[in-house]
Amino acid sequence: MSEAKKQFWKHLEGLNPENAEAQLRKRLQKLSPEKVAHFQDHFDREMDRAYNWELWGAAYLIEGGCSDDGFIDFRYGLISRGREAFEAALENPDSIADWIKEDDCIPNEAFGYVAAEVYEEKTDDEIPYVDFKRRSEPSGENWDFDEVTLCAQRLPKLWAKYGE
Repeated sequence: MSEAKKQFWKHLEGLNPENAEAQLRKRLQKLSPEKVAHFQDHFDREMDRAYNWELWGAAYLIEGGCSDDGFIDFRYGLISRGREAFEAALENPDSIADWIKEDDCIPNEAFGYVAAEVYEEKTDDEIPYVDFKRRSEPSGENWDFDEVTLCAQRLPKLWAKYGE
């Protein structure tokens, strides 16, 4: 893992899900605008990595449904949980069942905008957009999240917690 990516994840260590965006804001305010922009670049790349059908299925079960925008917010919130939870969820979305609590809310729309807001506060300019080849569709195999048998088969622990 590159040093820049290690730094990205270091900024996310130990955030409390209840106010992760406020904690991240304080951390990013200490950085130069250039480093805030680098943080956003890594954030965007991790968002792209998490754009997959299996994780979307997990979000669908946990949230009782999940639109395109809802899945964006879910991935924002998942990143806010830190590298260990994020990587485990990418490897096996069903692993979210191991740490999520009944009243837990993963989606966090505000978290996704923190770096851009901090950058703008520091510079009075919009954060630079880094163009890289983003996925136009989720990776993996598309499947019907309303199909009970598939959900129970693909995400058995989450199904046991959130299924019918």
